[in-house]
Amino acid sequence: MSFEGCIAELTVYRFHQGSFKDPQGRVLADRPPVLEELHAYWLSRCRGRAFPARADIDPIDIPSLLEHLLLVDVLRDPLDFRYRLVGGHIVTHAGSIAPGRTTRGLIEDGHSAERAVQEKVMLAWQAVVQSLAPVAVELTCRAAVSEHRKRLQGVLLPLGPTAEDLNMLLGGISFLE
Repeated sequence: MSFEGCIAELTVYRFHQGSFKDPQGRVLADRPPVLEELHAYWLSRCRGRAFPARADIDPIDIPSLLEHLLLVDVLRDPLDFRYRLVGGHIVTHAGSIAPGRTTRGLIEDGHSAERAVQEKVMLAWQAVVQSLAPVAVELTCRAAVSEHRKRLQGVLLPLGPTAEDLNMLLGGISFLE
C-alpha cells in the first residue's frame, strides 16, 4: 500500500474458552480455513504445554499454509520483532517485508501508510507477548480520502522452549479484500 493518509484499524481477539473473542466478548466468526488449519496444527504441537517450541514446528507438515505464514523473532530491550519468513500471499498483498527487518525499523523507515500498518502490527505482536497465548486479529487499512482499503485476518501464535520463554511467533495471514 502506498496511498497517503492511511487509517489503520486493528481488532485483537484473545483466545478464551475455545474461541477468539474481542474485548466486548464477541466471537471472531468466519475465519479463513487457512487460519483454522494453522491454529489446529499449532495446538497439535503444544502436547500439554502452554505453547510449542520452534523445533516442534515443521513446515514440511503444512505445505498448503506456507504462502500465508510469518515467522518472527521476539527481541527484548526494547521489545521488537524481526521477520524471518514472510509467505508469498503476504508479499503479494502487503509488499515486500525483507527477512531480517524489524517492526520498529519498518515503522521508522515507512511512509504514512506503511507506518500506520506497522504500528498496528507492533500492537498485535505485543498482545501475544503480553498474554503468552494465541491471538487473532482483524486489520483494515484504508485511505483517508477514498474507499480503497485492504482487510486481513490473522492468527498469531507464541513459540518458545518454556512457558516463560517466548522467543518466536508463528503467524498466519489471509487478505480478504
